Amino acid sequence: MCAKITVDPFYDHYASRTSQMLSSEVRDLLAVTARPDIISFAGGLPYTEAIDPEVMLETVSGVLKEDCPAALQYGPTDGYVPLKHDLVEVMAEEGIPSLPEDIVITHGAQQGLDLLAKILINPGDHIIMEGPTYVGALNSFVSYQPVIHTVPLDDGGLVVERLEETLEGLASRGIRPKFLYTVSNFQNPTGITLEEERRHALLSLSREYDFIILEDNPYGLLRYEGEPIPALRSLDAERVVYLGTLSKIFSAGMRIGWVTAPRPVLEKVLLAKQSADLCTSSFTQRVAHRFFHERDWRGLIRKLRTIYRERRDAMLSALEEFFPEEITWTKPGGGLFVWVTLPDYINSSDMLASALEYKVAFVPGTGFFPPPGGNNFIRLNFSYPELDEIWEGIKRLSKVVKRELSLASCLGLDVGAVSKGSCERGSI
Repeated sequence: MCAKITVDPFYDHYASRTSQMLSSEVRDLLAVTARPDIISFAGGLPYTEAIDPEVMLETVSGVLKEDCPAALQYGPTDGYVPLKHDLVEVMAEEGIPSLPEDIVITHGAQQGLDLLAKILINPGDHIIMEGPTYVGALNSFVSYQPVIHTVPLDDGGLVVERLEETLEGLASRGIRPKFLYTVSNFQNPTGITLEEERRHALLSLSREYDFIILEDNPYGLLRYEGEPIPALRSLDAERVVYLGTLSKIFSAGMRIGWVTAPRPVLEKVLLAKQSADLCTSSFTQRVAHRFFHERDWRGLIRKLRTIYRERRDAMLSALEEFFPEEITWTKPGGGLFVWVTLPDYINSSDMLASALEYKVAFVPGTGFFPPPGGNNFIRLNFSYPELDEIWEGIKRLSKVVKRELSLASCLGLDVGAVSKGSCERGSI
């Protein structure tokens, strides 16, 4: 019996840009990894259990008791002013000067990315991104049909020499890129941080070649060792558009982010937001303000740092104990992720199916590059699993990796001694 083929009757009604829209591999995995028998390193989920439910109940109750009509009403498109003052304090923790009027509050930083893409990208425009890069930004930008150039990373972040080569090549063809997008601190997906010297070099290139820098900084306050590095925005407020979020230090479910930018850019963002959603939730903004105004939010961040540091250390120790020597990984000083490099003959997307058989999940690297790319990388999240789950999950994943190495060995590839032996798929 032939399978039924579904034809979309509205195919010729869609805008051409919809053909460029990509499904997020992270989002697609969440339904599978929500199963209680799966140890998931897939989502970039913050540990919301760190917040006392009674504190949140009191905070929400206070908003409803004292400000219910306004909390349930429309609000200004640029955001709730008292919360803007709180966000100024949050940025000040990283040495980023700002004023409330320099901020537009968005429905998560993800909306900020989409609004910026909407106001900056024409079809065929050239933009530059890190390779690998944050999948949410990649998907937002691709929808507006730019030409994407990627610049590789090393342990010090974006390789500025390679960026300069890209810029020179574009300039020789009369092309000026619209912007460069970077996650400057504890990058998603690699956990790598852009060195200070390279930050200055990047800003210098921005001035020389006249492009904007979009600095996405969800993880800057989640530093587990070392000294903070000045944000790009704090070094040059005229060249840098800054995106922040409360998702990683307070609540992802509240969906509160913000954009800080030069005034002309901010005005365009405001116009784009008016047509997108009129305003961010008045209710969640007031809840966030009440929490940041009345509670010890800095204490919460210290608590999260302690929890995440311990979990990062557990993951790095487990990788060291269980993974074969052919495999390498980053050692992030903060953030939520470890980036694992597999031999180039292993396809991480194919390996995911095997991992799910062992009841462990990760995100394949392909989603973090414009296609094709990223086949031999995986992203692991350490912020959400408990310590015992991290150890058990990495142990399970190591069995999957060793099995893949064994199969490669049987195909005649030189994979070292770790996986020599039986070529049966279930032998490890």
